[in-house]
Amino acid sequence: MCSTLLIYSSWLEISNSVALWVEGIALVLIFGLELKEYKRQGRERIQQHEESAAQMAIMQGQADAAKANAEAAKLGAQAVLNSERAWIEIILGPPTQPDYQDDAQRIYSGLFECSIQIENKGKTIAYIESVRVGGDTTTGVIPEEPVNSYTKFFHSLLGSGQKLTVSEFSADSGFKDGQKIVNETNVGFLRIIAKYRDIVDSSILHQTSAVYQFKQSLENDPERVSTLSDYK
Repeated sequence: MCSTLLIYSSWLEISNSVALWVEGIALVLIFGLELKEYKRQGRERIQQHEESAAQMAIMQGQADAAKANAEAAKLGAQAVLNSERAWIEIILGPPTQPDYQDDAQRIYSGLFECSIQIENKGKTIAYIESVRVGGDTTTGVIPEEPVNSYTKFFHSLLGSGQKLTVSEFSADSGFKDGQKIVNETNVGFLRIIAKYRDIVDSSILHQTSAVYQFKQSLENDPERVSTLSDYK
């Protein structure tokens, strides 16, 4: 009886050991399967991310192409409008013929004088609203708004290729400190701003500005400052 109990006890110990080993092996296998599944899901997530990134890149490329096409179409339409709209150019022309009473005084001054003209260089009619003329002197940067200025309002039409004399300018009366220009302590400038609309798009107020510079003399023709002259 004792030997039977001993055998049964030994068998139980062996069975428990085997069960523990089987359970351990099962746990290891389960962990391995879970790790394999985790890696598979990780690869799938990476693949999905790469596919999503590729789709996003395609969509972004399509959006960029659509934007570029839209901008190109807009530029093309604007180019057509610009080719058809009115373009006003500012010109310093010869002085107009003076009255007899002013003739002697004009010859006597000997200083620069001119007529201020505008010309429509575009293909369509311009509606001239105003022209501003200002002359002043400075020792440094030329200001945007000259102190000594006046504005003439027209509200008139100017056809393609037509000119209009809008004002007169004389270096004798146009500068309050003209002698400082001659003495080379100041620089004189003449700023002209023309504002107008065109029939292509009358909602836009266009502007042409021109700046002329006087240095060391009130007799010589002024120099046009291209960096300060613009068309809008």
